[in-house]
Amino acid sequence: MPELPELQALAEGLSAALAGRTVRRATAHPAALRTAEPPLTALEGRALVGARRRAKLVLVDAQGGLTLVLHLMQAGRLGLAPTRPGRPGRRVALELSLDDGHSLRLRELSTTRRASVHLLTEASLADHPPLARLGPEPLGLAANGWRTALATPPARLHSALRDGRRVAGVGRCYGSEIMWAARLAPFAMTDQLDDEAWGRLAEAATTVLEGATERARQRIGANMPDRERRVTAVHGHHGEPCLRCGTALERVSFSDYELVYCAECQTGGRRYADRRRSRFLR
Repeated sequence: MPELPELQALAEGLSAALAGRTVRRATAHPAALRTAEPPLTALEGRALVGARRRAKLVLVDAQGGLTLVLHLMQAGRLGLAPTRPGRPGRRVALELSLDDGHSLRLRELSTTRRASVHLLTEASLADHPPLARLGPEPLGLAANGWRTALATPPARLHSALRDGRRVAGVGRCYGSEIMWAARLAPFAMTDQLDDEAWGRLAEAATTVLEGATERARQRIGANMPDRERRVTAVHGHHGEPCLRCGTALERVSFSDYELVYCAECQTGGRRYADRRRSRFLR
C-alpha cells in the first residue's frame, strides 16, 4: 500500500501537472464513487487548482470549492495518462479527462474494489469523517506529541503507529522501519515507554520518513508506479542480516502481512512466536 512518502511525492507531482487544467469529462465506477451530491459531473468545465496529501489520502482541488478525496487503499494506482477513446478499462475507478489530452486516472490492480472517491464541497470537507478523525502528521512531530498520540489509550506500539486516528500516514512498511531505527520493540506497550524512547521514536520517524520521501520524489512524479521500489532496512527482509548488528531478522506472520524486526536490536534477544495472533515467547 502506498504510504506517506509515496503519496507526498505523488501529490507534489500531480499538483504541478494539474494546476490550470480544465476537466472535460468526469466518470467513476459505481463501486468507487461514495458521494452523490454534488454529482461527479459538477467537475466538468472547472479548472483544477492542484493536489495535496493528508495522511494516506490524495486531495484534488477544483475551482468553486470542490475537492476530490481519493483513497487508493492497497491496490489503487493514481496518475496521468493519455486520454483513450471509448469506455474506461474495467480496472479504472475514476477518470477525469482534461483539456490537454491527458486523463487523471485511478486504477485498481486487484479484483477487489476498495479504492474510494468522494467529491465534497468546501463546507462538507471539514466534517468528512476520514479527514476529521485523523491524528497529527508525523513529520517533525516532537516527542511529547508522539506520547500524547500513542500512549493514551495504551496499545502495542506496532498497532498504534499504524492507527491513523493517532498519527496520520504511517503504514506497515514505514512503521517497521521507524521501530527498527528507534530500537523499539514492536509489541512494547505505549504507556510503558520512557522519555528516552519517545525521543528516539520522534527522531527516527522524521529521519525515516524524510529520507523515504526524498527517494520517492526521484521515481514518482505525476504517476504512481504499479510496483513499489522502496529502500528498506527490515520491511521485506526476513531472514537477512540486520544492517546494524548482523543478526538474522525475525518476523511475525499475520493473516495478510508480516512484521519484521531485529531481536538483538529491538527486543533484547526475545523472539515473538511466528504465528497468527502471536504472543511473546517468555
